[in-house]
Amino acid sequence: MVTTLKELAALPGNSVGTKEAAYFLGTSRWGLTLAAKQGQLGLPFVFSGNRLKISKAALLEYCGYKPDECEE
Repeated sequence: MVTTLKELAALPGNSVGTKEAAYFLGTSRWGLTLAAKQGQLGLPFVFSGNRLKISKAALLEYCGYKPDECEE
């Protein structure tokens, strides 16, 4: 389970699933999917079949991640 923004940034790929996004946004996976279907998510996303993928870069920016300020 990814629990820090640094770990989230280190994940491969350009998008994250609802499990990771819901943890950092403090909501449920279903809530994210419902918001996306209603056009109210507020972050770039794409559906791949029934799976919701959210832009990792946009999520990190929304959460205030600044890689220069993170500890090594």
